[in-house]
Amino acid sequence: MNDLKIFAPLSLPFTLFFIAVLAMWLLGKNSQAPLNYHLPSLIEDSYTCAAGNNSAVEKLTVYMNTESVARNLANLLCGDPVVQRQYQQVQAYWGTGDVSDITFIGKGIGDLVNTKDNIVQAFDAENTHGYKRLASYSQYQAYLIGRHEKPLLTREYLLGRRIGLLDYPSSRSGHIIPMHLFRELDLREDQISIVYSHNHTGLRELLASGKVDMIASYWSEEDGEQFSENYIQAIGDSDIRGSSWYLKMNGRNTDLFCALQTTLGNLAQQQQSTYFGELSYAEGCPQPLVKR
Repeated sequence: MNDLKIFAPLSLPFTLFFIAVLAMWLLGKNSQAPLNYHLPSLIEDSYTCAAGNNSAVEKLTVYMNTESVARNLANLLCGDPVVQRQYQQVQAYWGTGDVSDITFIGKGIGDLVNTKDNIVQAFDAENTHGYKRLASYSQYQAYLIGRHEKPLLTREYLLGRRIGLLDYPSSRSGHIIPMHLFRELDLREDQISIVYSHNHTGLRELLASGKVDMIASYWSEEDGEQFSENYIQAIGDSDIRGSSWYLKMNGRNTDLFCALQTTLGNLAQQQQSTYFGELSYAEGCPQPLVKR
């Protein structure tokens, strides 16, 4: 009885404390509960079109980094007879760089993906998920592209300049090569003003708006409509390998492999971009359905 009297004055505070601890435990438990997997919010957006109504497989998932090309490709695929026989719809995603690449290629979510060969090799995705190379874009050169003048590759010139780079470290022209140049010139990141963008289109918007003095990127013919070719400065090697298209093969689906090569070839012919307009094709089709 005396024991009860000792604890009686503490009963209300203790009860409130116990309720608070229980509430925090429940919140923590719920936050750790397994969730159904969804494509993460790192994906900027997607586009879906209808293919075949009587197909057994629900969708063909496409992934690349450029929205306009992804949309055009999806529409071409939805009109392809082979795709219509095998899929109900085509869903094309465009992402923001390495994190998206890791999600789609590393986890094998994408069926048809455009990525760098080193990403596929890093995840051993050819063996792990059965990816097979369909085609590759041509080699290219990295440049510093200036707005009002041709950049100089000197420490004195670049010191304090506003320079646009890509925010994913595996981009060669937009990140690796310019960062290597800065190290060679003994330029620390706090000695220049780096402005990051998610993609090459964003870099060009930064340059056109005057938010940066120069950008690190590739040069294409259509850039000449907005910027001066006299204001570009080559950096690094001239043999940067372009990205590749990979198909996640389910068995020996030769019809799909060849149909996708043909569609990618048709897509390349529609592009104004010199980069997306040049493709080399992997072997695998019994007949040359596309020009090689």
